Amino acid sequence: MNAQILKQLLLLFAVILPLRSNAFTEWRQSLLGSAADIVVVKNRIWVLNNGGQITVYTTDGAKVQMASLRGIQAQLIAQAGDDIVAQTGQQLQLWSSKDSTWRVVGKLAVNAYALAVTSRNHIFAITNKGVLDVVMGQTHLPDSSPNNQLRELKELGKPSACFLDKDDNIWLGFGYGEWGGNIFAYDTQHQKFTDLKFNSFNITLHPIKSFFQLPFSIGTSSGLQHMSNSGAVAEFRNQSAQLLYSSWNDRDTSATSQPSFRSNAPYVGPAAYDAGTNTIYVYSNLGVYKGSYGTNLSRFTSWKKVFHPKLHWRNGQPDAVGSPMNVLKLLSLGNGKLVLLTQNDGVGIWDGQAFKLL
Repeated sequence: MNAQILKQLLLLFAVILPLRSNAFTEWRQSLLGSAADIVVVKNRIWVLNNGGQITVYTTDGAKVQMASLRGIQAQLIAQAGDDIVAQTGQQLQLWSSKDSTWRVVGKLAVNAYALAVTSRNHIFAITNKGVLDVVMGQTHLPDSSPNNQLRELKELGKPSACFLDKDDNIWLGFGYGEWGGNIFAYDTQHQKFTDLKFNSFNITLHPIKSFFQLPFSIGTSSGLQHMSNSGAVAEFRNQSAQLLYSSWNDRDTSATSQPSFRSNAPYVGPAAYDAGTNTIYVYSNLGVYKGSYGTNLSRFTSWKKVFHPKLHWRNGQPDAVGSPMNVLKLLSLGNGKLVLLTQNDGVGIWDGQAFKLL
């Protein structure tokens, strides 16, 4: 290579690399303190950031000043009726809505991925070894995996979704990228895993993004970006699955039907249900869409676009090769309002008219 050209290239790299490094550093700094989890309790949004601090907001996005949160460093938070349970170090503490005070309600000396508190205030922790009954000290692991692409199940790993339904069943969802997903339902009253029937909901194609409570069933959403986008919304009624929407079934090849999806197929992310309006909301790479539960939602054209938030995208979730999936959790605030836990931008609220970051 010509010495003059080589010298110019080295000079160019000397200029560009520091700029790229500075930009990366600034971008990384903007992510420090970003939200790790959100919980909605009594019209209040509890936000746990990656530094362990807890902040509370109204559904309009106003910060609620709470002296009882000062000095609290939490790893996990979970709803406990009208109260909050938090893991702080090796302690489990309950925040009471009656007097805004904390009290120790248990110990948790192991690393956990999530907490679940039943209607009887029985605390369970989701660990790599399985579902841990914190009081009894017993851990339960499923006997087998619904996803037949996986080998013998010896540990759980980190779930992509954890949900406690109105009957005190813990739903655990997992995403394995191109290897699909997994769903387990743990009956806390009888302390055993439930035998789920997946029917046409092929779990080997569906990395799980969320669960949500429906009037008489449990909804779930799943999505994958592998060569092309795909996604589904399903429900488990009496532990038996049925598809409400599937992009795999929404791909027509006949000339008289809608064209086969390619880049415009929805990569489905987390979803939520608004009981007041009987509406399912779904975040996707195409934006947030809504559909009336109980109607025919098998075509994506049956869903109505609500808004499309402008969010930063790093590299998507592990199963997102080329399509942004930068919302990790979606919860309903009622009356058409939503709260989003994003990957890179903290927490945002849709108030029915506009979207804003907290």
